[in-house]
Amino acid sequence: MRNELIAKRYIKPLMESCDQASLENLAALLASVAKAYENDKFTLIMNSNDISVSAKCQLVLDMVASAKSTVVNNLIKLLAENGRLLLIPTLADQLTREIARAKRTFKGRIYSNSVVDQASVETIARDLGTKMGATISLSYVASDFDGIRVEVDDLNVEINFSKSRLNAQLVEHILKAI
Repeated sequence: MRNELIAKRYIKPLMESCDQASLENLAALLASVAKAYENDKFTLIMNSNDISVSAKCQLVLDMVASAKSTVVNNLIKLLAENGRLLLIPTLADQLTREIARAKRTFKGRIYSNSVVDQASVETIARDLGTKMGATISLSYVASDFDGIRVEVDDLNVEINFSKSRLNAQLVEHILKAI
């Protein structure tokens, strides 16, 4: 959570100073650098106190050299100066989320213990997107949830339809009617 707050401090000026295409390229570039952090040896190098900050900075700069972007280079240098090169994966994730929020395109998941066909997934995504005023893409995830649960994290949306809850409400309604 703390890293996300720090990342937002770097993202805000980027969002204000760059156009949409530049932001998307930057997000893709940072995401490719963030993949390197999944490698244990790379993470060991970045966490090492025996390796200088300038060497770590140069390593990351070499990774983004193909972009030939002063914005990217300055961002990497600024992160290095502040000892925040380890923040790059969080920065990549947060920048991607901010771009999606600006474009009103979101990703979510449908959880269920029964198979939900692709046509139903697309219908739910379209209808939910219409209701929320956004473009939503959903993916089906098999789980042990007894019913259907739809989650779109960036919109803070969670919709549940549980068979056991429906049965309990039906019994309650019948008992009240008697």
